Amino acid sequence: MADGAASTLFKAEYEREMESWLRRRFGWLLGSTIAYELLSLLVAMGGLLIYRLTKNTDLGTITEIDASREQLETLRENAPEYLTLNILGTILMLAVAARAFTAVRPKLETREQTLRAANWFILQIGVISYGADLATQLLFTDNTGQPGAPGLSYILFLHVLPSIFLPWSPRESLRPIYPLVSMFILELVILKVAGRIGMGQVVLMLVGVPFMLVPGLIINWWRLRTHRRRFDRRMVTKGYFSMRRELAQARALQMALFPKPVRAAHLEFDFTYMPANEVGGDFIHASVSESGRVDIVMMDVTGHGMASALTVARLSGEVERLLAEDPDIAPGSVLRALNRYATLTLAKHSVYLTALAIQVDPASGVIRYANAGHPPAWVRRGDGKVERFDSTTFLLGAVSDADFEDDEMEIVLSAADVLVLVTDGVHESIDRAGRQFGLERLQDALGRTPAPERWSAHLTQAVEQWSGRIGDDDVLVATVRTPLAAARLPKTRSFAEDIEMETTLGMSRVPTMGATQSGVATAVPEGV
Repeated sequence: MADGAASTLFKAEYEREMESWLRRRFGWLLGSTIAYELLSLLVAMGGLLIYRLTKNTDLGTITEIDASREQLETLRENAPEYLTLNILGTILMLAVAARAFTAVRPKLETREQTLRAANWFILQIGVISYGADLATQLLFTDNTGQPGAPGLSYILFLHVLPSIFLPWSPRESLRPIYPLVSMFILELVILKVAGRIGMGQVVLMLVGVPFMLVPGLIINWWRLRTHRRRFDRRMVTKGYFSMRRELAQARALQMALFPKPVRAAHLEFDFTYMPANEVGGDFIHASVSESGRVDIVMMDVTGHGMASALTVARLSGEVERLLAEDPDIAPGSVLRALNRYATLTLAKHSVYLTALAIQVDPASGVIRYANAGHPPAWVRRGDGKVERFDSTTFLLGAVSDADFEDDEMEIVLSAADVLVLVTDGVHESIDRAGRQFGLERLQDALGRTPAPERWSAHLTQAVEQWSGRIGDDDVLVATVRTPLAAARLPKTRSFAEDIEMETTLGMSRVPTMGATQSGVATAVPEGV
């Protein structure tokens, strides 16, 4: 095949098309040759018939022919033998073409087989042509034509005609020509020995051989160049729409992994996801245990696009497995298990992820929180105050299981509070001046008054307005509310702070109603 197509992204399609095209055009070449030889046979037989009808005609009455009487006598004298030889050669060529068309062509499958068949066909036609020409030059010594000239024209004809039909490269078109040139040289040698041609004529005709190949080479080069450009444009267009269709299907499959928003009396869970491409590396899992506790895991895989989406699909299954095997698994333990999974399977491919895991008790508003290198979680209190909760441990896949810390924090929501979870596509969004949206601007947006109906939609819209476009990074915003939760405590503390409070202020950890259901205790003053 053409060398230029070897590096194409659609190499297989190109080879199949060139193979089919060559096989089809070879059939056209054979059909055209059969038609041409049939016409030549009819002309030769007609000439022989005319000769028989006019052989006794006085040449003196023929005034339209611009030739001497002696030359006309010679032509008429040699006509029967010449026409008979021509008819014999035509019949042989017709037989070769007919056999190739009926017996050889239907069996061709590969491009190499078709090229080999075309080369043999051209070679056989060349042998017959040079044999007939040599016989004519030796038998009819009174021939007024230039000895050797027909042989030179055969090189032109047997190269240009196949090149008009066959979509082959210039190099491939020269394969059958080398034997034909050898036959032509042999013919010139025989004619020189027979005294029919001089050395100067031999040299002149040999010099003319390369020029006979120029038209065919130009045809082959131009055809493949034009076809290659058209093919590339067609394949790019086809590949684009195919890719868009496949990406749309991949997006539908990925979105099927996402949970459905929840808007119930005791819990409101909502999210908005805008991937940089059709699919992305941000993901959130949400499920409800038999005890009514809500488990939420948000992840952000490094990179974008299809590779990240495939990793997300793997991690989604791993999260579902963890929660199915141990419904009471703690957020820190979830992150530890995901870190072990990432270390063993993803880190060796330089794929890492950030994640946060929370457990929500809707009745009490108590949230157990663990964050592995993920952007901070935010709590927007009912009075408009905004609180920030940073990472508690390492990026997943960055350290071994032995070095991983599964620390947790506790957050308590009241009925008017909202927990906001984001991925880095929010605060790392860049405007046209190259400035990031930033965590401070995110905090200011969360503190706006009055509060919007949907915080997830409000924040993603703010990011879009800031950047002027969506497409640099995946954006995922999720919110959690517990409308029926009891009033929150004056201060949100971690477990370590509760121990310190118990030691210094005499406070104890008494399980509340919600904590009894979820297995999480909330620090309250003694006697409450």
